[in-house]
Amino acid sequence: MSQQLLPVVQEFVNRVRRYFQQSYEETELWRRVCADLELLLKEPDLKKSCATWPDTKKGNGPPGNLLFYEDPDYKFVLNALVKTPLAETNIHDHGKSWTLYGVLEGGEHIQRWQRVDSNPRESGPAALKQDGAFNVTSGYIDLVPPWQIHQEKNGNHRTIGFIVRSQRSGTFDQYRYDTNNGSVHANRGPTQIPYELC
Repeated sequence: MSQQLLPVVQEFVNRVRRYFQQSYEETELWRRVCADLELLLKEPDLKKSCATWPDTKKGNGPPGNLLFYEDPDYKFVLNALVKTPLAETNIHDHGKSWTLYGVLEGGEHIQRWQRVDSNPRESGPAALKQDGAFNVTSGYIDLVPPWQIHQEKNGNHRTIGFIVRSQRSGTFDQYRYDTNNGSVHANRGPTQIPYELC
């Protein structure tokens, strides 16, 4: 895929690469990336670019992610999830990956759960206990550590999430959860759609 990026996004990538080079502990590394992402979300060039990004999540259909960049050395990626009005995700985790989900445009309702059973992670039945529910707007960043279970529901508007992941979806298992029957389903996450961010 093309690695061509907007200059402000290339600068962000360069900073993230430096954090990896300095071998920060994971929590500290992603805290630093989060601070830089907060500044990136305010950049006019990025806001202007997102106006032309195609929708990647419609209603309750399967999600896709625009794939802007995959680092050749450290494997982190830049994605976008573009939701149509009233789109919602299923209840899911991101497997072993770290995810920074920054709201570039719009806003949504996020719910989180904890798994409170003792069954193996990859199998059910799973017993989930709600662990928070809140609304987010443009500029908010949700730092999602590995295995955190959550769901996003869009309002009556388009919402764009600009996402930094520790590795590309499709390279590891993640899980969907059914609160009606406790079932757990492995999957490879959103379809990756290469897209030039320039």
